[in-house]
Amino acid sequence: MNDKINRGQLVRTYIGEGLAPFKFEYKGYHGDSWKFERNMKGAVQTISIYPYRFDQSMITFELYTNVKNSEYASKIGTNVVSASMLDGIVSNSQIRGYWQYGNEQELIQVLGEMKDVLIKKGMKILVELSKGLEEPDTAEMYREVYFHHDELCEKFIEKTGIVVTGFDEENIDRWFEVIEERTAILKQGDYEDAKEELMEIAAFLGNQLVKYLGGRWFHYLSENHESCGVE
Repeated sequence: MNDKINRGQLVRTYIGEGLAPFKFEYKGYHGDSWKFERNMKGAVQTISIYPYRFDQSMITFELYTNVKNSEYASKIGTNVVSASMLDGIVSNSQIRGYWQYGNEQELIQVLGEMKDVLIKKGMKILVELSKGLEEPDTAEMYREVYFHHDELCEKFIEKTGIVVTGFDEENIDRWFEVIEERTAILKQGDYEDAKEELMEIAAFLGNQLVKYLGGRWFHYLSENHESCGVE
């Protein structure tokens, strides 16, 4: 491996710019890892990119939040989710969840693949990790979003006049401005009255991931848990 590769600069560029539309900010290099954070409703969500300590030509990531009573973390037995734990992950090394590279161009390609995984799979994990045990989501809401996401999405577009012309920083900034305005209004009222529009927001964002990033809606159902999302 070429020791002159400026890994930090490449991580900030190819991961940082990809995460910027989702309000993640680069927080520096700490403990042999490059960290990106965003604050969502009081939960600090962190993406940590770091090399394999036994082989510096391999790189991976982990996800965690500052939420101490995460229902999802209790379910999986840890509040730190590594890349190797994600379903359906494909990397190019013999170690699951690690990407290997030998030169700058290969690292750029690897970081692009990691960015896609973070957007398509990592964001959902961070949202789950941010939910406390008292989170009021219900099975009925998940079913409604999964089976009626197109109708809910259209209702949100018609209600807000939100414009969708692509999946770029300008569009995403505009979406979140509208969503933040709507959620601020919803917080002033009763949760029961806000549930319908919260489902509309979830359906709208999910449909954009499906349309522009090739995602698909999924419905998860077990004896003790029900949810839906986009992967």
